[in-house]
Amino acid sequence: MEQTVTREQRSNFRVEQFQAFIYCLNRSRFSVIILVVGLALLLSDQGQDLLIAYAEDGKTTRLAAAAGVWALSIWGWCRVLLDIRYHTAPQNPLAYSRWRTWMPRILGTLAFAVLALAAWRASQYWLVAWALEGLAAFLYFIIKRRAISNAVANRLRVSRHARLQRFAPALAVRAIAPLDEPPYRSLREALHLPPAGMLWQQSWGFRGIAAVALLGAFILFCAASFVAPVRFGSVSGALILFFLWAATWLPIGSTASYAADRLGLPLLTILVAIAALSSLSNDNHEIPSIGGMTAIEHRPTPTDALNGWAKANGAGNGTAQPLVVVATAGGGIRAAYWTGTVLGELDREAARFRDRLFAISGVSGGSVGATVYRALIDLPADQFKAHCAGGATECAQRILATDSLGPLAAAMLYPDLGQRFFPLPWFPDRAAALEHAWEGSFVRATGQDGLAASLADLSRTKPWPALFLNSTWSDTGRRIVASNLKAEAPAAGSSEASFLFSDQLAVIGHDLRLSSAAHNSARFPFVSPPGMWRNPADGKVAGRLQDGGLFENYGAETALEILNLACTRFECAQRIKPIVILITSDPSLPRNLAEIPRYRATSFATEVRTTPTTYEHVRGGRGTEAALRLQEWSRAHGDNFFVFRMCKTDTEGASPPLGWALSEAAQRRIASFLIAPKDGAKAPECYEDNRAALAKIVNLLAAKP
Repeated sequence: MEQTVTREQRSNFRVEQFQAFIYCLNRSRFSVIILVVGLALLLSDQGQDLLIAYAEDGKTTRLAAAAGVWALSIWGWCRVLLDIRYHTAPQNPLAYSRWRTWMPRILGTLAFAVLALAAWRASQYWLVAWALEGLAAFLYFIIKRRAISNAVANRLRVSRHARLQRFAPALAVRAIAPLDEPPYRSLREALHLPPAGMLWQQSWGFRGIAAVALLGAFILFCAASFVAPVRFGSVSGALILFFLWAATWLPIGSTASYAADRLGLPLLTILVAIAALSSLSNDNHEIPSIGGMTAIEHRPTPTDALNGWAKANGAGNGTAQPLVVVATAGGGIRAAYWTGTVLGELDREAARFRDRLFAISGVSGGSVGATVYRALIDLPADQFKAHCAGGATECAQRILATDSLGPLAAAMLYPDLGQRFFPLPWFPDRAAALEHAWEGSFVRATGQDGLAASLADLSRTKPWPALFLNSTWSDTGRRIVASNLKAEAPAAGSSEASFLFSDQLAVIGHDLRLSSAAHNSARFPFVSPPGMWRNPADGKVAGRLQDGGLFENYGAETALEILNLACTRFECAQRIKPIVILITSDPSLPRNLAEIPRYRATSFATEVRTTPTTYEHVRGGRGTEAALRLQEWSRAHGDNFFVFRMCKTDTEGASPPLGWALSEAAQRRIASFLIAPKDGAKAPECYEDNRAALAKIVNLLAAKP
């Protein structure tokens, strides 16, 4: 008699299939999270540029091998967790068996697929080939692993070397229970580990050996990140480090997931609670101090510096002398590299540029590039000629081309991540790793420890070009600026303009290394931690600061205050001739800053999305308006306003990223916005505008009064 399947039965079967899928996915959730994080990283602009950099450095095979370890760890730990019997199981044994079999395979395959997709998008076809070869080897291993392991075990059993025989059982595949029931009752059994009291008496299973090896690698990498994060991160690189971190964290995360499932505890809630409680006392991101030769209260004021500048440049002789003020925008490493390139070219081509340049107002990556330039021109003349024969441009580019993301990632993924769950601030700060990476790069390029020098000491020989490195005071939402000049309020009844920002060194109560001052301006959320300082009286946390771009991303507000002070102190057009330079690093910005950018209004979940979207866009809008005010001020005071901008190009590969590492291709692309490509390639459309701005500035500085 023919049986018919009712619609209700088909519906129930689909529901049971879905329940089995969700059940297995939940057991494998830590592997899924790691996979999603890897996908997001590899498809980001920084991840795409890192893939290009690995190909340039000939590290493609190493990257593919690290990705293979990542994929095998995902597959293995997913398989281990699904081989354990829990209190409850899906209703449909057949669906459960299928997903138990295929979930680890799918997740392991996706790891290779993610790498291949990212490599394809970055046009790194050799890496695509390596990823596909790794995928093929992975699938072959999955299909043939029992035959391979049994053959190896049998070979070892007949080996003449007795010491190898004890490991033969580790390679033999254990009997598998029926498909409808996981074979093991606990994690220990699933890992093929002997009982606790017999660890050295019985042979270990292959899974146990692999788990202990991964745990040992985790401990080794933790130690390396604690002791030498800069060297460890520089040698491995951010992507390889991520793959190894993900593979070695899986034993810990998977074990925690197993314990939470076995005990019926909400793992994520527990971890969030531990981190929240630990945060009351574990802030390890204190801004480091330095004992410079100049006390912070003895720094010259902007008025003092202007008087010195006027005397050195002959501004008191009845002739208007060009006074240059630069505002340079944020944008991570691309902003730093672009700022170093522009300032270096101006220094190389414009007569007495470094003498005429009174102040640089920087934000985020722009602050990093400005600080590198300022430290370079502060080198003794013989040291500068010896190490920077190609000029400030070549030297700045060499310093900023160094991969700083690897050291940051090493400190962030191991000690700083662990610190979040430990109540006392004993673990190394990832901010220090980034700052030391910059300092080391400067030493290698110049032979001098310039970025480890005191910010206040910049004023000992000549206080200009003055650095104004803009940060955002998290507790007030206002600007807090690190400078080698001491901001002071004008005297009562004085007509001099005042600064609205807070003096960072005076607020935190100590001097800063140049690397720390630049980083305080470039503490982009989540990548770099908020910088913290304490009240010296009671040792309690007194405040925190973050990336200056959170307030205003151009440095235009501070530059405008400097210019107003200069024109109040010295009459514009009579004693000084202001030259205002704006350096922007967003390739999507229109040529005309007043142009409203194209946008698409939100059409989905507007009640929820509109407010966060507004907060996201208001930073850029506020910065653009500040830049426009700077432009209008310049038009009213001589109309010497120049913009150096980046633009989109047709060059193959990823866009210059916002992170802290640049491929050689990205370096060439950024340099091509101002320097003609050496290979005869077509210059980008903004090249002519930037060259025209450079030529006009050169003429203004070279013109006789």
